[in-house]
Amino acid sequence: MNIEGLKLFQEVATRGSISKVAENSHYSQPAISQQIKRLEETIGYDLLTRSNKGVELTEAGALVNKYASSIVRSYENMLADIAVLDNNYNIIRINCTPIISTYALPCTVYSINNNPGASTPAPLKLETYANHSAEIESNIINDIYDLGIIICEPKVKTLQAELISTDALVPVASPKYKMDGEITAEKLASSNLILPSEKFRVMEKVADWFTAADLKMDELNVSTRMDEIESIKSTIIKGYGVSFLPYLTIKKELYTGQLKKLDVKNYSLRYEIFMIYKPDRLNDYSFKDFVRMFKRSAQKTFC
Repeated sequence: MNIEGLKLFQEVATRGSISKVAENSHYSQPAISQQIKRLEETIGYDLLTRSNKGVELTEAGALVNKYASSIVRSYENMLADIAVLDNNYNIIRINCTPIISTYALPCTVYSINNNPGASTPAPLKLETYANHSAEIESNIINDIYDLGIIICEPKVKTLQAELISTDALVPVASPKYKMDGEITAEKLASSNLILPSEKFRVMEKVADWFTAADLKMDELNVSTRMDEIESIKSTIIKGYGVSFLPYLTIKKELYTGQLKKLDVKNYSLRYEIFMIYKPDRLNDYSFKDFVRMFKRSAQKTFC
């Protein structure tokens, strides 16, 4: 399979237009069309339907696009590993959730890179990438990344999982958002809720808590779901509603008074942060040493 053709197909699928991809690459429109045609001939199916409005994925195209990222990433990882065969260092690729990638991992990576006493036998080159927990588990199973950092226990039970930290899940609002009287699950359910999307596995904890209070998620007054924690924080700070957010993402705003923790009756939620990897990776002593070092460092330095 032509990897370059697969990359171009992926870009066209994302942008919905061959011309837009051509504008931002060194390929002309005819060249891109030819690459995709060769890919279609190799697979044996049409991948795109073309019109004056752009292109759309066929059913086969949607399937190819689903696997394209993994195939391209594996190919690029292979080239990177081959390129360092003659160099005395190890590449460790870490796939972690957006929450961990943005708010927790930077301090750990800095600690590992700047602590000579914690280094493995060969120098390390760390690469970090963000995905949601379900995608991370799939990526680890498929050897696209070496180590995963996820929220809550993995659904794939064949993966080795080690608890490295826990964090509070905090109900928050702006100080100017008024909630009179005792705050109960029922009162929260009727509030203007602005929540992370369901891709964030911490939302399972929130759903379980409301269920225990005889409230289903579809009964809640959820006005908005967002994919970015920073967008949620900005919206809540403006006084537009209430949310449930990991403490490590909001501790600065709580300290500066931009957000307040709501005192909710019978509420105490925490979530676990796990390190995951394929068990057979421990046969690689270098990786085994890194896992031990990373766990020790993360337990001390998660921001």
